[in-house]
Amino acid sequence: MIIDLFRQGLSPQQIIYYLIIFLFALTLSFSVHEFMHAAVAVWLGDETPRNMGRLTLNPIAHVDPVGTILLLVAGFGWGKPVMYNPNRLSRFKSHRAMNIMVHLAGVTGNFILALISNILFILFSSLALKFTGAQIALNTVAEAFNYTYAFSMMLLAFNLLPIPPLDGFHVLEELLPYKVRSTEGYRKFQRFSPMIIWIVFIAGTFTNISILGYAVNIIETPFAWLINIICMPFYLLFQFMGL
Repeated sequence: MIIDLFRQGLSPQQIIYYLIIFLFALTLSFSVHEFMHAAVAVWLGDETPRNMGRLTLNPIAHVDPVGTILLLVAGFGWGKPVMYNPNRLSRFKSHRAMNIMVHLAGVTGNFILALISNILFILFSSLALKFTGAQIALNTVAEAFNYTYAFSMMLLAFNLLPIPPLDGFHVLEELLPYKVRSTEGYRKFQRFSPMIIWIVFIAGTFTNISILGYAVNIIETPFAWLINIICMPFYLLFQFMGL
């Protein structure tokens, strides 16, 4: 992120401009992701996230300082995980289904945010072309929502990777037989798997072969395709309205 900005030879003013936009997009994307985990867990019967102050869109409650700095600097980071008690989920009979709902809530929130951000990007980009007197301000807002779309899609795809401690792994875990989850080998896999992400990321940084990036792009593609289809009527509507 920041490293790429310096590599592009941007001026200090341009770097500050993009940092502000990046912070807006990142904090909103992380906040929606973690809020959705909390909201679904509370809706399913567990008050733990509410009691811990996580049932909010306030980014201060959700943003992990180290994870955010790393994401800004190197393009890899995380938010503060929402804690919940699976034993307190009571709305439905299937605890497995409810756990899956909690784990998928974050990426669902990112998908919704990406969709709304893309619609707003189309709207403000269209307005910037029509109202040239306010073009700079409108383009700035459009760019902020464009980056919010990009970061939300990145978080969605990254969290669907089937590697602990990501949401995709926890969903897969719920589908595994209990005998598999109770083995010592499985517990060791959980402990050491986060190191896989770091090793792959660091290797990609030094070799310019980003396996992690390729995997994220593959997962992201069908969701981006779906958003483009949903947004097409809005694009046509804005054109019809003369925007």
